[in-house]
Amino acid sequence: MTVLGIETSTAVCSVGLTNESGLHVERSLVESHIHSEKLLTLVRGVCEDQKITLSQIDGVAVSIGPGSFTGLRIGLSTAKGLCYALGKPLIAVPAFESVAEAVFVSHPQIGRVVVCVDAKQGDYYFGAYEKTNGMFCEFLPVQIGNFSAALSDITWETMIVTDRIDEVKKISDKSRAIENILLYCRGDVIARIAIKKLKDGVKNAPENLEPMYLKDFVIRTHVKMDKLIHDR
Repeated sequence: MTVLGIETSTAVCSVGLTNESGLHVERSLVESHIHSEKLLTLVRGVCEDQKITLSQIDGVAVSIGPGSFTGLRIGLSTAKGLCYALGKPLIAVPAFESVAEAVFVSHPQIGRVVVCVDAKQGDYYFGAYEKTNGMFCEFLPVQIGNFSAALSDITWETMIVTDRIDEVKKISDKSRAIENILLYCRGDVIARIAIKKLKDGVKNAPENLEPMYLKDFVIRTHVKMDKLIHDR
């Protein structure tokens, strides 16, 4: 079973291929506002690396957030388009679950991971995961709110991965291990988790799947005062 994984919930645009035989190939770019331009190029690149066609994959997995509104929409719409065109199943993978797994693989000595992403306007998306006997599970549900208050319930042994290292360092105990989340946003990890879901018969209906936003999308408009006066 071979799955294509797409991760666009942060500034990282990552695509990976994973199968049950140990294949893990990934290509990524780290730059804001390039997902719509580069995502399909990366998809083509990983397929060319392994000399396979998209028709040969068994499913398309995509990160559903939380994270960047724009990035999530681009990733999900691309994944849906591929599934419709190829007749393949779609598998949704929570972004923070994928990041936590990538951390546990890179740091086997770590027992707990907190994932924290800037949600703007003073808020953070955050959730926490714990590893026991080689398996990991969520012990603090993904939520949005005041991360400083949440830290009081998190032990210092826990590693924090975030896109706002300097800000988190200011509110966190200096003994905590803090790393850049962008190191762990990987399309191949999205695909690896999706393979487990597919084996369990879990897949998502493309027409009903929406990103995990956790907060409302607010559109702000700025109108010049002289225009308001003129219109009146």
